[in-house]
Amino acid sequence: MRWKGLGIAAAGLLAAAALPLAALADNNQPPPSTPPTSTTTTTTTPKTPRVHQIWFAGAVTSASSDAVTLDVMVTGKHDTQLDGKQVTVGIDSSTQIVYGKGKSSIEPGDLIGVKAIPSDATLASLTAKEIHVRCNCHFAAGTLGSVGSSSFAVNVSKTGPYDTVLNGNAVTFQVNGSTVFVQGKGSTTGSISDLKSGEKVAVIFAASGFFKDPNFNWQTATFTASHVRYQGPLQPAPTKP
Repeated sequence: MRWKGLGIAAAGLLAAAALPLAALADNNQPPPSTPPTSTTTTTTTPKTPRVHQIWFAGAVTSASSDAVTLDVMVTGKHDTQLDGKQVTVGIDSSTQIVYGKGKSSIEPGDLIGVKAIPSDATLASLTAKEIHVRCNCHFAAGTLGSVGSSSFAVNVSKTGPYDTVLNGNAVTFQVNGSTVFVQGKGSTTGSISDLKSGEKVAVIFAASGFFKDPNFNWQTATFTASHVRYQGPLQPAPTKP
């Protein structure tokens, strides 16, 4: 029995000694490897500097396939250095041209609005990005007042939707070699010398400015008649045979 007890005690001592040895063996093992940390590099694309587009509008004086020249009547609030000047704008393959009703080309006398990009701060060279083309066509009708050799006055009683500022006023219209005079329903060709004070008249005309421009003054603007339809002498009533 003594040897058996000694054997059990010895076995316990060996087991106890094995614990620190096992721990020591674990401490001698290399540390577990740490998974590599991935690093994401974000590349920031620099923003393209915004190009200042300028806006202005006016009456066309000449036009070709690669440029248009206009007398500027109104501008954007930051582009007033162009106001009142004659400006030529380049047209290229990227230029978008929008035609108003009845228009399919740009012609002298047309009113156009332009968005353009300048080559530098001097605005000496401009390339159009957008051009909006409108016929410089306005309408007024009323009773003829005074008639001269190259102009006539109308007491206006009816206008187009954009020309209402003329309604109720005496307005003078200039004529030129392109003005067409048509008499009565029969559309007989006439001339300014055929106009008589007091008869009814309807006028299609061009204006030297934009009626929508807050600075537009109809009293100092020039109106040029392109088409004049007047009543002419009244035909006598038919008599029964």
